[in-house]
Amino acid sequence: MPQPVRRIVSLAPSLTETIYALGLEDRLVGDTDYCDYPVDAQKKTKVGNMISPSLERIVGLHADLVLMVKGPNRPETAHSLEGLGVPSYAVDPHNLDEIVSSIKKLADVLGVPEAGASVAEGMRRRLDDLHHRIGDFTPKRVLFVVWTQPLISTGQHTFLADALRHAGAISIVNSSQDWPQVNLEEVAKLQPDFLVFAESQPGNASREVEKLATLPGWKIIHAVRDRRYAVISDAVNRPAPRIVSAIEELARQLHPKAFAEKPSDKKDTKKENEENPPSRPLAFAPFPLNPTHPKHGHPSSAGGRLCGR
Repeated sequence: MPQPVRRIVSLAPSLTETIYALGLEDRLVGDTDYCDYPVDAQKKTKVGNMISPSLERIVGLHADLVLMVKGPNRPETAHSLEGLGVPSYAVDPHNLDEIVSSIKKLADVLGVPEAGASVAEGMRRRLDDLHHRIGDFTPKRVLFVVWTQPLISTGQHTFLADALRHAGAISIVNSSQDWPQVNLEEVAKLQPDFLVFAESQPGNASREVEKLATLPGWKIIHAVRDRRYAVISDAVNRPAPRIVSAIEELARQLHPKAFAEKPSDKKDTKKENEENPPSRPLAFAPFPLNPTHPKHGHPSSAGGRLCGR
């Protein structure tokens, strides 16, 4: 592996996001068709999809290193790159701890250990703060809807299931498969407290979930009948720094009392703002626009995009 790594090609959206979080976007010379966040990533040279990227384009970009995720990116791609003299580095996180540690290790590989330590420490701090806030609340029983027809959810051993646990939720689907197909009658027997959806564009999933009550069989789910939905960013589908924001977003919807501002908090916040006014208005970045139907990989909530990496 050459040092320093000056020219990087990313073969996964999560890795592209991580490169930007580490401040290395100037070294990113190529990424995939699905690398859409942040917006600037859409301007990078595209090397195709995650399953079968164009080796010719990657070689043409004179990449020092190709970054991959085990699973979505095939071993054959790494072997072919090796034969062409292009080194690759793969990550394979299965829970939040592994996501954080993989980001830190990647930063070490890319020669920016301080940036990696900073990003990792920030993620851990926010997760710890969230645990202190909701730790005493009873976890909500949820069904995370990856796809509606057929109904697909997430198993117990995915980073997505771990993200649910950090948000104060537990999946009703007890499966060793990563993306099991679920029977509606079984869901009706278990009756989740909430249905959870991820959306690629604000409003898309909300419109889709409202249609569920009109679909055959869905009316027997109390959460559908009572409109107990939690709709969050599809950042939850990517093992990258932004996943923490999606977890916080879900926790706020499932446990609103934990985030209710006390009168004393309002007073303290007002005083703090008067003493230290923000230099610019605070705003939340819009979530990325994604393709309506996935080409490869796992589907995602409400037919939104790859469940993915």
